[in-house]
Amino acid sequence: MRFIRRFLIFLILVIALAAVLVAAAFIPAIQTLIAEHVLARCPGLRASVGSLSVGFSTVQIVDLQLQRNGIVLTLPALKAEIPLKAVLWDRRVPVRTLVAKGWTLDLSGRPGGGDEKARGAVAVEPADRGGRPAPASPEMSAVQQAVSGVLGLLDGEVLAYDALLDRAELEGDVLISSPSSTEPARVHVTLKGGGLAAGRDGDFAVEAISPVMKSGRASSVVSGRGRLIVSMGSPRAIKRLQLAGTLSSTGGSLPDDLSFSASVAAPEHASEGSHAVDVTLSRGVRHLVTVAARLPKAGDRWQGIWKVDLRESDVAGFYSGQTLPTVATTGEGAVDGEAGLAQVHVAGRLNSAVSGLERVAPALARVGHVTLNAGFDVTRDGQTIRVDRLTVALEGIRPVAAVQSVQLFSFEEKTGGLKVADPGANWLEGSLQGLPMDWLAGPGDGLTVAGADVTGDFTVQAADGGFALRSKAPLVATGVSLQKGGRIFAQGLDLSLSLSAEHTPQGWQVRGAPLTIDSAGQRLGVIDVTVSPRSGAGRRVAIGGTWKADLAVLASQPAIPGISGIKGGAASGDFSVTVGKALEVAGKINLVGRDSRNTLATKLEALVDAGGGVSFHVPVTMASGSEVSEFTLDGAWIAEKTGPRVEAELTAVNVGLDHLKRLAAAGGLALPAAAGATGSHGSSTPRDRQPFWGNGTGTMKFEIYRLRAGAHELNEVAGTFIADRGSLRLERGRGVLAEPPPPAPEKSRRPAAKIPPRNPVTLEGAIAFDAAAEFSYRAKATATVAVVESASVFTAAQAERDPVVEGRFALAETLTSEGATLPDLIERRREEFRLKGKSGIIRLLKTNVANSMPEKPVPVSDALATVGSAFGFLLGIKEGAVKSSLSKETDAVLNFTYQVPEIRYDDFTVTAIRNPDGTIQLTEIAITAPNERFTGSGRIAHVYGLPLRAQPLTVELQFGARGGIATLLSTAGLLSAEKDDQGYMLFQQPIRFGGTLEQIDKSEWRNVLLKAATRMPAGGKKRG
Repeated sequence: MRFIRRFLIFLILVIALAAVLVAAAFIPAIQTLIAEHVLARCPGLRASVGSLSVGFSTVQIVDLQLQRNGIVLTLPALKAEIPLKAVLWDRRVPVRTLVAKGWTLDLSGRPGGGDEKARGAVAVEPADRGGRPAPASPEMSAVQQAVSGVLGLLDGEVLAYDALLDRAELEGDVLISSPSSTEPARVHVTLKGGGLAAGRDGDFAVEAISPVMKSGRASSVVSGRGRLIVSMGSPRAIKRLQLAGTLSSTGGSLPDDLSFSASVAAPEHASEGSHAVDVTLSRGVRHLVTVAARLPKAGDRWQGIWKVDLRESDVAGFYSGQTLPTVATTGEGAVDGEAGLAQVHVAGRLNSAVSGLERVAPALARVGHVTLNAGFDVTRDGQTIRVDRLTVALEGIRPVAAVQSVQLFSFEEKTGGLKVADPGANWLEGSLQGLPMDWLAGPGDGLTVAGADVTGDFTVQAADGGFALRSKAPLVATGVSLQKGGRIFAQGLDLSLSLSAEHTPQGWQVRGAPLTIDSAGQRLGVIDVTVSPRSGAGRRVAIGGTWKADLAVLASQPAIPGISGIKGGAASGDFSVTVGKALEVAGKINLVGRDSRNTLATKLEALVDAGGGVSFHVPVTMASGSEVSEFTLDGAWIAEKTGPRVEAELTAVNVGLDHLKRLAAAGGLALPAAAGATGSHGSSTPRDRQPFWGNGTGTMKFEIYRLRAGAHELNEVAGTFIADRGSLRLERGRGVLAEPPPPAPEKSRRPAAKIPPRNPVTLEGAIAFDAAAEFSYRAKATATVAVVESASVFTAAQAERDPVVEGRFALAETLTSEGATLPDLIERRREEFRLKGKSGIIRLLKTNVANSMPEKPVPVSDALATVGSAFGFLLGIKEGAVKSSLSKETDAVLNFTYQVPEIRYDDFTVTAIRNPDGTIQLTEIAITAPNERFTGSGRIAHVYGLPLRAQPLTVELQFGARGGIATLLSTAGLLSAEKDDQGYMLFQQPIRFGGTLEQIDKSEWRNVLLKAATRMPAGGKKRG
């Protein structure tokens, strides 16, 4: 009995102890300690657990953080419904529900990824079979980790228990590295679904959303939606993973109808030993990218194939607002590598057909349709990329260029270090088989280059730490011509260039020496240029060279802007640029004509200091015979915290306008043509967010004592341009228009008029800028000229003819404009001119109709009567004193023509508006004389290169008369009953004139008078 009692007591104690232990096992703190102990024994894993609570049917985890090989998982909370009995007794894990939200999976590989708790957890290094810690392996990338992890799930029965998952709801963020930012890209992932069990596929809805960042802001949102199918071959093994869905973006960065599919399947039989992987990116029924591979379970290399079929529409969304050329790229090849992607080998070919390059830049229209063919055999092993084969060929209508490697080479991804198998042999060989000359024209400058294609061969040799490029023979092109705007600048040129470049541990140098230019077998010019590091303190680069040209050979070429008038002789110069902490620039240009008095000499000196400040000095001297122009530009560009500031001054004593025009043409200093300007408000061209003169401030003063323009001079020319961040102003623009002294009087003429007094010219204006306004720019400028001689506008085509208008006028001009960009401002400009004068002469109505009247035999008495009618007016004989056989209408017309050859006006006013295309609308014409008055409007067309007085003219005038003139016109039947607001009787119809200002076409006016003079009298036959 005592034994039984003791046994029972012992049994009760054991049961009680077991109950205590079982109860203790359900205490969260103890469960947490056990979990931390288990996680600490996992090789290579850093882990920490906030708390773990396991119940009979639920499992809750709080603040779980895991880190291994650069991958960090942060899980704030996880809750699962798992019957404990099934796990302990049935060795099954039936997960009824699994919910985890707010987690973060960091695959970016950032140093110290995760939070402090994860970084502080203890890490256990993996051990080798001998129980010793294994050496640390190189850290694998996130992609390699992901591939290894997915393949690990398919490696047979990887689960320790039979598993099933009825329902899962996961939501969190995945961080991946971003090539365009130091911060990782964040992808928000949601997974919902279930039904996973042996013999039954699990079906999960997957959604991934990620913003696309540009300039620190989200420009669009890319999202992917699809289904994940998980198939289990047995209760403890996953047989297949398949993901398929669509991709889209809110900002249009992805094309429409874009879908993807990826699948990984375990081998059907264990003997096969490899996984089948298929990845496809499609658009509609067309596969853009296809990869199919067989991945072994372990040890063996995996192998596969790849194909691409891409067009410009497939990537257009990534270039929003830009029009892309037509591109079609196809290619295929093989891919293989080691397990885990530590080594990847890709070989194959790519073919790209490109057309419509003018959509990128209009100047590329000359390239036309081209194809680029490339063949390659590349292996990436760790951080080293080895190229066993590389060929590239460019073709247009015919082959253009080709480059190929002649030995294998490799380079390091991080350092860029290059290595070749045989440093003493050629590394690359290439040839220009026929580079079209018109491809070499500068973009958008309208320059056309034509001639035979450029041909030549070159080689590249690589050595330890260096390489050298040499042209095997000079690159040549023959029959080259240069043309711009329909004007040929040069033609029949033969070019030859010897090119070399070297890079060694001791330094580097690039040299084009010489570039020779020949024409018709004669040497036109030679240029030598060398680029190399400069010795001495600091790392400085020197760019220098010389050039020379034979102006006598140039004279055989079409006119070249800037040197017309300096024919023959020679041109030479040099240039030197030193790049270092400070930038030193110097250069000279010397032109000497066949006549040594025709010269141009300039020298540029500039210094850019370490702070970005620039000081410059540019003197220019130009001579044409005895005419010499000299001016100097001095100034400084100063970098300040609030923005750059420029202080400059142009000074000259004696300058010819013709010299300035030549220099401007040679330097291409011309305002953009308004007719082709774009950027009108509301167009696709973006508005300026800062003024075209930049965000700096400054002043530009100019003082020219004497500015010559042919026979005219403008003296004491001065003014100041002032720029700030909101405006550009011209202040105190002024000058004095000097007139040449009148010619010496002849004996038969009256004494010459006195020399006119000083004739001042003023000009002021401003351009205001406001980025927030409807139009960024608003401009207004005014100009006045005290006296404008009519001869400068209305000049006879022949010296013996009198000008149509004689007199002196005051000219006032107002320019206004507004625009979103500078071309828009130019396009919208409005120029209004007002020309006013008093007491002058107008010869607009002067014409001869008598010579055009029908000639008929008349009696002598009638002939005398006709002569009497003509001279009666001149001699003051009263009407009727001389008998005439002419009709009264004819007589009235003839007498009218004798009285209006010269009309002395009292007031002369013309208001005109110049349109952006150069045409001038004469909106108001008002000329008033005692007995005559003209009112009306007109138009002066614009033909490039012609002076104003030679431009086509169209004028329509309403003519009014009173007094004797009105009586004559009324008798001739040419006046209406209407009067204008000043009481002048109005002509029956408007008078139209054509021609030009210097030679007005009066044929219509003459025909009107002739018709009136020869009109048949009412009720009778015409008198002859």
